[in-house]
Amino acid sequence: MSALEPPLQAFKTRWNALSANLRGAVWIMVAALLLTAMGGLVKQIGTGLETVQVVFFRSLIGAVLLLPFMLRSGLEGFKTKRPFMHSARTIVGVTGMFCVFYAFAHLPLAETVAIVFSRPLFAVALAVPFLGEVVGWRRVTAAIVGFIGVLIMVRPGTAAFDPASLYAVTAAFTAGTIAILIKKLSATEAGTAIVMWFSVGSAVITFVPTLMVWIWPTPLQWGLLALIGVIGVIGQTAMTWGFSTGETSFVAPFDYSRLIFAAIIGLFVFSEIPDTWAIIGAVIIVSSGYYIARREIALSRARKRADQ
Repeated sequence: MSALEPPLQAFKTRWNALSANLRGAVWIMVAALLLTAMGGLVKQIGTGLETVQVVFFRSLIGAVLLLPFMLRSGLEGFKTKRPFMHSARTIVGVTGMFCVFYAFAHLPLAETVAIVFSRPLFAVALAVPFLGEVVGWRRVTAAIVGFIGVLIMVRPGTAAFDPASLYAVTAAFTAGTIAILIKKLSATEAGTAIVMWFSVGSAVITFVPTLMVWIWPTPLQWGLLALIGVIGVIGQTAMTWGFSTGETSFVAPFDYSRLIFAAIIGLFVFSEIPDTWAIIGAVIIVSSGYYIARREIALSRARKRADQ
């Protein structure tokens, strides 16, 4: 018996003794830390390489890590009745990844994370025309307040305005759009098909643009690119485990720990100190997004009770 087995067994026993919600919350916070760290790595490498290169390698490494699952599923894993919607989800996803990576490279880390957290506001706006959902005045009001928070952070028309912030806003919009597309896809498509189409498709889409702007990475940059891909996949996996383990209403707020991690990394690694307006805008965005999420969960539970 290995000397490591008793401590590992003890840890496993204690881990399994935790409630599902607490285990889910831990996974969400692990994901938040990893994905924020990935943002820091993108920021570190983003000024030396073209953004599309970073997106390509993030996509390629993700596809390679998923390769065993792809081989196991074979063509069945890609079987779909809606190839055009998968293609649309992939294009929107690649656009969002490009925009958020560009924002990471050119904006303060915490500011980018805060603006991207406005994605539920866009999802609310898109749910009406694309899903036919009825959105009540509470969520509409929260969305409007959240957009005011975005304006406070972006500050268009002032000396503080940075055009790179528009990339962060676009990334939030694409994230809201992806939420709608996945909701529509999941009605008929398996989760594996959604993941595989995006993983392979995003690498294919960015391949030619990457060749057109190719800059040879240094050995350090090669290492950072590999790390970005690996951390990104592990972070997304941890996020999936978090939401599948605990109740969404309990674990979702822990995703906002990204702001704390981003502020710490931004301060100690990049010497970034957010100004007062950025903090106010971030608080408004997070508060409105949190309210919308809680409201949607409450409405979902009410609908389930009504159907029973």
